[in-house]
Amino acid sequence: KRLVLPAALAAGVCVLLGLAAAQPELKNAQRRTVRTESQVMFVVDVSRSMAAARSISSPTRLARARAAVVRLRTAVPDVPSGLAGLTDRVLPYLFPTAAADVFDETLRRSVALESPPPQQVNTNATSFAALTALARDGFFDRTAKTRTCVLVTDGETHSYATEDVARALDGPRGCRLLVVRVGGGNEHVFGVDGSPEAGYAPDPAAAAKARQLAEVSGGRAFDEGVLDSAAAALRSAASVGPVRREVASATTRALAPYAAALALLLTVVLVVLRLRRPRLRLIRTYA
Repeated sequence: KRLVLPAALAAGVCVLLGLAAAQPELKNAQRRTVRTESQVMFVVDVSRSMAAARSISSPTRLARARAAVVRLRTAVPDVPSGLAGLTDRVLPYLFPTAAADVFDETLRRSVALESPPPQQVNTNATSFAALTALARDGFFDRTAKTRTCVLVTDGETHSYATEDVARALDGPRGCRLLVVRVGGGNEHVFGVDGSPEAGYAPDPAAAAKARQLAEVSGGRAFDEGVLDSAAAALRSAASVGPVRREVASATTRALAPYAAALALLLTVVLVVLRLRRPRLRLIRTYA
């Protein structure tokens, strides 16, 4: 009986070492639900006027626009979403994806002032006419039957043909438009010395221009102060259609270190047992 336990421990050590040598892994996949026929494209105005703020220490319009995009994106977590920047053209940063971490990283790194820079030098570089590109330049996947565009802008655009934009967005490759306006008449673009730049003045008609764009395009317009309403409208427009389950992330954990550690522990126990084994004592007898 004294030999049974050491033998079992020795066998366990051999098994565990063999297991460690095989390099076993434990794989864990997290899945998510994804809309297969609906996509959203967030278009952020990145023109110079988006640097305006209420004070030198207040968040700029662009910072508030990014925060609005984050909040609206969380309203449709199962809808693949992309990002683009607007000046007098629309530049895609990210095509629609269900990977929220990729979306967030792109928003943080790529959505920056005048990126893309305007092609023309104007005091007001924004042109809503550029939104026609959303219907012709492959911003959405061809499989997307439901397409939603969320424009976050201060509304300070120079004149454009509203009918052209409405016709493009209402076409077979167009999208449902939601406009979220950031900005106010009491904001300024501040220079490096902290004083307001003389070359910029808020457009008093900006709010009306944002509403007009939404109206002629058959969409809806919201102010940055009512993001809950904007989020509800986005869910209603985009959270439709069939869904599928897909792998969101997969983690792999190596089990070899655990098997090796347990083998070492059993070896220590085996050594201790051998050291504590009672020794036979010789008894001398005298004739």
